[in-house]
Amino acid sequence: MKLVLTRFASGAVLALAMSNAAHAQIACESLKGLQLPDVKIVDAVPGNAPAPHCKLTGVIGRETNFAVWLPDAWNGKFVMGGQGGFAGSVENQALALGALQKGYATAGTDTGHKAAGADGSWAYGEMERVVNYAHAAIHRVTEVSKTAVRARYGRSPEKSYFAGCSNGGRQGLMAAQRYPDDFDAIVAGAPALDFTGIAATFVNVTRKMYPDPGDLSAPVLNQADMSALGKAALASCDKLDGLEDGVMADPRACSFDPARLACKGANADGCLSKPELAAVRAILDGPRENGKTYHVGFPFGGESHPAGWRTWLAGAKNAVAPGVPSLAYGFGVGFMKYFVKQDPDWSYLSFDLSKLAGEAAWLQKTMSPTNPDLSGFRTSGGKLLMYHGWSDAALSPLMSIRYVDEVYARDPSAKDDVRLFMLPGVLHCQGGPGPDRVDYLDVLDRWATRGEIPSEMTASFSSGGSRRVCAYPSQAVYKGAGDGRSPDQFECK
Repeated sequence: MKLVLTRFASGAVLALAMSNAAHAQIACESLKGLQLPDVKIVDAVPGNAPAPHCKLTGVIGRETNFAVWLPDAWNGKFVMGGQGGFAGSVENQALALGALQKGYATAGTDTGHKAAGADGSWAYGEMERVVNYAHAAIHRVTEVSKTAVRARYGRSPEKSYFAGCSNGGRQGLMAAQRYPDDFDAIVAGAPALDFTGIAATFVNVTRKMYPDPGDLSAPVLNQADMSALGKAALASCDKLDGLEDGVMADPRACSFDPARLACKGANADGCLSKPELAAVRAILDGPRENGKTYHVGFPFGGESHPAGWRTWLAGAKNAVAPGVPSLAYGFGVGFMKYFVKQDPDWSYLSFDLSKLAGEAAWLQKTMSPTNPDLSGFRTSGGKLLMYHGWSDAALSPLMSIRYVDEVYARDPSAKDDVRLFMLPGVLHCQGGPGPDRVDYLDVLDRWATRGEIPSEMTASFSSGGSRRVCAYPSQAVYKGAGDGRSPDQFECK
């Protein structure tokens, strides 16, 4: 079968002419001959895990690497997977949701650069890479992937979805706002909505945790202090939802004052000195400019969990990489150095919050999907399923709530097409003591194909049992008796 791809002058429309229109699945190796403008096919090899498939790899343009997994037992649909952090390696977050086992053709990318962890140095002097990372790579890989689907199966996907969390969640929202026709439905978990606000938060916290950039040996707030804070807040607020189970249903209701843990005399583990209280307040209150909130803070949750405050906000010597004690340091300082300032020698001691909005104006517009106008996506029939863990110590859950509030305020009818689910006790994307396991692709597919608007979902605990979670602003309210790990014991109100 001879495949010819043409691209119109706009560069945004791809058309595939096929000499054989039959819906016959071609051999995997035949895809090596796929010819597309500005695309190099590297390989096409069959695989068996986690389900029989053909894996097509290639490069778009200068350096946007991608992979497309094409299952033998195709369900007729496609899902583009997101990438976390600063990306930099071919990742497909949809695979972790069981996309391939469910029969989806699915794809991933490195977004146009190579990097590891929280390293942002790839953006230094590279505007094209920044734009690719921000939104262009996902769009282009989606186009190429749909063409590969047509090449192998002889027809286009019946439905096309996106699924991602963290930066992957941000990518989904960018697609909804910039490329409303790319996907029929999107799963966006814990999205990195506001890059400038996130950077301000991370740098502000880093300045409190490591006031001396020359000494990154230990944070101001140690593990004993964080554990004491978490236990005290939970003891004060766990019962507010009617169920004492180690999880706050809505930590916004918790009014615990960390000053109650202030040291009465000399500093000791379990009490908070003035610098330690200042670090806690920087986390809970968020960065402030002239007394006003610049970006949302964090609610209580995740203080004592290894994957919570310890990893993201406090850290330890070389915990992330040599000279990088925390992920807040890595992403926050890295963003300022290589994206905003374009200065590898920049020090966070010179951080000036009052100048950030102006300095990062282009980056904010290019990278942050904060626009509440989703009319283009919704007019195309698009559905947006968002979720966020209440104990997320990486990206504040209040950020997702603020965004959805703005979407609903702009157009109340958006509730028909945009749903947010808050997961109690869940950390960043997953983990923590709360119920973090949901079949998001199933919920999304039923919404997109059957019109089943999700008003509630069942979320499972990793340790057994499950709980009902409700579409925001409704909450799952405990009925007051029975098993706290049974969905039947909760109702949405």
